[in-house]
Amino acid sequence: MNAPPLERYYLPEPEEGLLGIRESDHALRVMRHRPGDRIALFDGAGTEWIAEVTGRSGRRLAFRKIAERKTPPPARRIAIAQAVLKAKAMDLFFQKVTELGVTEIFPVVCARSVEPGESAARKHARWMEIAVAAAKQSRRAWLPAIRKPVDLESVCRESASYPLRLFGSLEGGSPPLRAILSARRKASEHGVLALIGPEGDLTPGERTLLEEAGFLPVSFSPNVLRSETAALFCAAVFLYEIAGARSGEEEGGLWQEIS
Repeated sequence: MNAPPLERYYLPEPEEGLLGIRESDHALRVMRHRPGDRIALFDGAGTEWIAEVTGRSGRRLAFRKIAERKTPPPARRIAIAQAVLKAKAMDLFFQKVTELGVTEIFPVVCARSVEPGESAARKHARWMEIAVAAAKQSRRAWLPAIRKPVDLESVCRESASYPLRLFGSLEGGSPPLRAILSARRKASEHGVLALIGPEGDLTPGERTLLEEAGFLPVSFSPNVLRSETAALFCAAVFLYEIAGARSGEEEGGLWQEIS
């Protein structure tokens, strides 16, 4: 059974048979779905459904599932640790790296990061909303794992499972990103993480901390890139070089009808 190009909705709790309030508002008020309409659903953890709208329950859209398929987890672990930027730049970062297929994101509070204007919990909730919207648009079956903002020391500890860990360096003599990936291809295939510093760059102490934790300095470009641009460039190169010029996500399985 082939999946038609249906409007897509996020369903983190698939057993209820009801969309959440936020998704229901869009489905009922904007898209104006009616009983009999077909929609696509995904849980962000590899399962997708085709469903038929059956009505509404209060403010929530009701449906019944008619087909299901499962997509394996991404075969390549590709992570970006991004220094916290101004809200607009950070929103763009989350949208685009989700579309590209990054599997894990570490927001990092560095010495020269932008001062947070809201709580870490509120920031995390907003970033999750942006990632969900980007996954809906790009038809990803898996959402990236998004950590809550952490300091640099925590990133060094929590990223230890990545065999290849890099950080963007503006200092002369740093090897190009592609040269490092070529020289360490075996390691990169088992997981790669890049840390992107803030607009004011990392401090000397932060660079020392990263190097002592096993991070390698790399150059992304002969030009000085904005922080969010460097992150997108890095993610795209990772996906091209490691995941075979396509999203890191595997192809979904066959659609199975639900009786």
